[in-house]
Amino acid sequence: MAGDYLLNASLIVMAMMVIYFLRRPRFTKSESWQATLTPLSSIIGSGFLIMAPLLASVVGPLTPFAVIAIVILAYTIGTVIRFNIQHVEPRMIEGSLCVMTRQIEVLGNVALCLAYMVAVAFYLSLLSSFLLNYLEIQNIAAERLLTSVVIAFIAIVGYIKGLGGLEKLESVSMTIQLAIVGALLLGLFIYGFNFVSSDVALELNYQEREWTTQLRIMAGALLVVQGFETSRFLGTKYDPEVRVNTMRRAQIISGVLYVLAVIALLPVIQHLDLVHVKLANIVQVTGLVAVVLPVMLIAAAIMSQFSAAVADTGGAGGLLYQNTNSRFSTELSYVVISIAAIILVWSTDLLHIITLASQAFAIYYFLQTVLALNFCYKDCVPGKRMTIWMRLLFMMLAILLLAVVFFAIPAE
Repeated sequence: MAGDYLLNASLIVMAMMVIYFLRRPRFTKSESWQATLTPLSSIIGSGFLIMAPLLASVVGPLTPFAVIAIVILAYTIGTVIRFNIQHVEPRMIEGSLCVMTRQIEVLGNVALCLAYMVAVAFYLSLLSSFLLNYLEIQNIAAERLLTSVVIAFIAIVGYIKGLGGLEKLESVSMTIQLAIVGALLLGLFIYGFNFVSSDVALELNYQEREWTTQLRIMAGALLVVQGFETSRFLGTKYDPEVRVNTMRRAQIISGVLYVLAVIALLPVIQHLDLVHVKLANIVQVTGLVAVVLPVMLIAAAIMSQFSAAVADTGGAGGLLYQNTNSRFSTELSYVVISIAAIILVWSTDLLHIITLASQAFAIYYFLQTVLALNFCYKDCVPGKRMTIWMRLLFMMLAILLLAVVFFAIPAE
C-alpha cells in the first residue's frame, strides 16, 4: 500500500517537475523551443495513447517493429516538407515558379484543408470517446452528440470572436500534455520492470490476419504521427532555417517518445480486448500502473484533442479562405469546416475516421512530394537539382503514399 502511494506521488511530482522545467524563461522565451513546440504537440496530440492498442490489435508481438517503421516513414515525409520549406517556399513568395508548380501547391492546400476537416472530427471524436468511456457511458449516440456540441462551440467562438481566445489555451495545454506524457513513461517503465522481473509471458490476444491486410490497416495509422507539416505554415513567425531545424527536432523527440511508449505499454494493453479493440479503453487500463494515471491521462487527452482540433479548425479556415479567393471569410470558413466535421462524425465510427484522415493526409503528402519533384525538374537550374538518390527516394515515397490513399482500411 505504501508503495502504491509512493508511486502515485512520484508520478505527480514528475509531472510537476516537467511543467516547472518547460515554463522556465529559457523555454518560454526561446524562439527555437516555441517553434518546436507547435509541431511536437501536434504530433503527440494526434494519437499518442492510441498507437499501442491500434498496432497491437493488428500485428501483436511485432508492434515495436511496426511503430518504428511508421516513425521512419513520417520522418521521411518530413524530409519532403523540409525541402519545400527551404527551396520551393522562397520561390513561391517571389512569384518565380512555373504555372504547374503553383497549381500543385494550390491543390495541395485544398487537400490539406479537407484533411483538417477529417482531423477535427477525429480529434473531437477521440476526446468524447475518452471522456465518456472514463465515465462508463457506452453510447455511440451520446459520443457523437458530445462531439458535435464541442465542434459547434469551436465554430461559434470562431465565428463571433475568431479563434484567438481559444488559441491562448494551446501553450498551456501543450506543457501539461508533455508533463503527463513524462509521468506516463515513468509509470510504465516501473510497471514494465516489475513485469519483466516476474517472468510472466507477454500474451497479446489479437485477431490474426493476412500480412497484406495487416499492411493495409497499418497504412491507415499514418494520421497518428501527423502534425509535423504545421511547421510549413509558421512562416509569418519564423524563418525557413528555424522551421526546418525545429521540425526535425520535433520529429526526433516525438519519434523516440512514440517508440518508448508503445513498447512500455505492451504489458498493460495485453489486458485489453484486442480482437474488438476500443481505443478509449486504454485510459482505464493504465489504472493497473497507478491509480492516478487515468485521471491524469483523461485530462491530457481532453486538452490535447481540444487544442489540436482548435489548431486544425484555424488552419483549415485559413486555407479555405485563401483558396476560395476570399469568397468565404475566415469566420465563415470556421463554420463550413465545423459543419463538414459534424456530418462526418454522424456518418462513420472512430476507426473509420482514423483511416479517412490518414488517406486525406497521404494525399497532401503525396502532392508535397510531387511539388518537390516538379520543382526539381521545372524550376531548378540543372546544377542545383536534388541528388539522384533523393529523387529516387521521393519517387518511392510518392508511390507508397498513393498506396495508402487507395488501399488503407480501418481495423475492425
